[in-house]
Amino acid sequence: MSDPLAELNRLQERDLELDRIREDQAQVPEELQQARSQQKALEDRLESLQEELQEVRLAYHRADLELQDLKEKYARAKQAQMNAGSAKEQMQYGEQMRQLEDRIEEIEGNDKKNIPGEILPLLERKEALEKEIEAVQAELERARASREELEAANQRRVDNLEADYQAKKADRDKLAASIPAHIIKEYESIRKARRGTGLARVAKASSGYRCTACNVQLPTHVAQQIHLGQRIVRCPSCGRILWKGE
Repeated sequence: MSDPLAELNRLQERDLELDRIREDQAQVPEELQQARSQQKALEDRLESLQEELQEVRLAYHRADLELQDLKEKYARAKQAQMNAGSAKEQMQYGEQMRQLEDRIEEIEGNDKKNIPGEILPLLERKEALEKEIEAVQAELERARASREELEAANQRRVDNLEADYQAKKADRDKLAASIPAHIIKEYESIRKARRGTGLARVAKASSGYRCTACNVQLPTHVAQQIHLGQRIVRCPSCGRILWKGE
């Protein structure tokens, strides 16, 4: 008659192999991780550039509207000055025109006076941003294509592992069916609690025996019960089912 704990040990080996397959499936290849990070960085960069471009366009639009408004006011003030009925009125309109002219220069710029203005820097920044956005979009498109290829390759890897897992699990379940159900139930409960092994081999220690899972020396009466093999014995320290080995 076969030893149910020896069969349980073989079952545990299969379970641990299945665990490793699941771990392998969950692992993302470094190259794919880098591709995902690169795409995310480019997406963030593109979003930042687009937000800045929107702000620059709004600033340019506001400056342009203000400039047109100032020029219209300047033209009206000039016409009013020409139609003024007194020298005082002419001076008042002249002062208004000078103030308008100063602000027009601040916005439009004046090369002769070395005034850069507000419009030109905004226009230059707008054009620079548009070029940079175009370059980042092209780079992002390439990065997405590369990442998608790596995602597809990784999915094939995961699918192959899944096929291997299912084949091995079928063998595992067949073996489990040959072991008494109460032993399987206890083993699986311990394995779940311990996140790995539910069965531990007993090994000789300097004075007696120890559990190879937690390395704690076993009391003499526990070691004796294990070797008698009349019932399931669990480690008093870690709770795993103890097996004397073949």
